[in-house]
Amino acid sequence: MNFRKSLMAATLGIASALPMAASAITIDGITFEIGAIFETLDLFEGRQCNAGDADFGSCTNGGPITAVGQELTGIGRVNRIYDSGLNDLWVDGDNGRELTLYFYDYVAESIDVLDSPNPFPDFALIQFSGGVVEIYSQTAGTFDPAAPFQDSINSAKSGSLWLSLTGSPIGGIVNGNNITLSSLTQGNNPLSSGIVTGDGLLDVTGGAAAEYFDTDSFGCLDNSLDGCPDSADKKFVSSGSLVVNPTVGAWAFKGTGTVDDVAAIPEPTSLALLGAGLVGAGLSARRRRKAA
Repeated sequence: MNFRKSLMAATLGIASALPMAASAITIDGITFEIGAIFETLDLFEGRQCNAGDADFGSCTNGGPITAVGQELTGIGRVNRIYDSGLNDLWVDGDNGRELTLYFYDYVAESIDVLDSPNPFPDFALIQFSGGVVEIYSQTAGTFDPAAPFQDSINSAKSGSLWLSLTGSPIGGIVNGNNITLSSLTQGNNPLSSGIVTGDGLLDVTGGAAAEYFDTDSFGCLDNSLDGCPDSADKKFVSSGSLVVNPTVGAWAFKGTGTVDDVAAIPEPTSLALLGAGLVGAGLSARRRRKAA
């Protein structure tokens, strides 16, 4: 391929990489566009007690994660959906709908406690495997996070399934000769009040809006050399605090979270400068050929 053809191909490639105006889409009363950002302003989570747990008799649903093997579960409400320019596309209650989520099956695989200087409490890094997230569109006002544990979960998933996702690998946990893929990392003080932060990746698996979000935007971030079942479609971060002396059956954690649907791309200005540089290089080469 000669230089002129190469330049044309590069220019076309740049043009295709530039952001394009996306049109709004509405499914089950929820308006969004490809490349939108979910912002979940209400997030509640804690431990799920299961019949097979060694301490099942004394376990309190919704309590903090304190040991390997415990399952993290939770609920939340999407407050608004932004476009890439941080303009509102949909706000909680629009069209008489709310967008709620229920997540479960995140299993604590490792808890590393790091000693901190007094008077600060010890800091714990918890890694989870697995994870299922279900997002529902339902009648506004149905969600009730203050209800008893199971009732609050039921209030989060009483509508129609809008999007379902599973945890996507962000790394690996070495257990002897075995490697367990991790899909969620949290940093917190598990035994007393403290700030909790979390981050992870998600892969779309179904729901009414699935075709618009199955983008593989975040690739595979597994560093365990075990490979990924699929590239991630969403990235999320959360921040909040453990509740001081929560009542029995109340959620141990309350906070906020954001979900990004599209990985960062170069700014249009940077792409334009790159294109101008390529064009300039092409003109210079053309002048040299004429001079010769």
